[in-house]
Amino acid sequence: MFLGRAVDVRKEDVPILLHGEKALTERLHVTIEAEEGYIGVQEKSVIVTSGGDQCGFPFSKGHEYLVYGRRLQNGDIYVSISSGTKWKKDANEDLNYLRGLPTASSGARIYGTVFRYNEPTNPRIKAIRSGTAAVGQKIAIRGSQRNYEVAVDAEGKFEIPAIPPGRYTIVLESDETVNIWPPHLPMTFDLADKACARFNFWIDPFAKADSAVQRGADSLPGKGPPKDDQHK
Repeated sequence: MFLGRAVDVRKEDVPILLHGEKALTERLHVTIEAEEGYIGVQEKSVIVTSGGDQCGFPFSKGHEYLVYGRRLQNGDIYVSISSGTKWKKDANEDLNYLRGLPTASSGARIYGTVFRYNEPTNPRIKAIRSGTAAVGQKIAIRGSQRNYEVAVDAEGKFEIPAIPPGRYTIVLESDETVNIWPPHLPMTFDLADKACARFNFWIDPFAKADSAVQRGADSLPGKGPPKDDQHK
């Protein structure tokens, strides 16, 4: 996890199978000059790999980014579009948190948003759906030592601050389909001291409740919270 500027972007075509047909997708090899290192990055120049699997983050030369990634065996850092990586100009909340860690009080934080779609999917405009805050919706946090519960407020937000580090499971119980964004976030996770975990949920009353939580919403929210969650 680090802040830096992309100084070089090299593109590589990668063959893939798409709908049973041979196709090409793009993999980026990005050289980033690190300005502030937070977790796992001490070097000044970092090679970031993204894409090659249709999940690449769109890095551009000359822009500054707050990077969330995972270290590969070759030393590069892999970043996907759902990793939480974002432009520096969109990362004020994250940066305030990260820069405050050295003087922060002990304890971890779990927070996020819950919104409810107020219209069904429009096949013609699939990526645009509006929603409203799921006020009063209960979120349960189950830990090895203690369980917590919090209700969603009028802005669609929830937060449990200053909890002990450890392993937790987050549960949003609903008879309706629940989507999480970004997709593939684990519902059970480990939190270190001074760390945080963020979850954005969308309740879909128009979909069949095939499962308690549907990974990877079929449509993206049209309004509401930022679509960039991560565990820090």
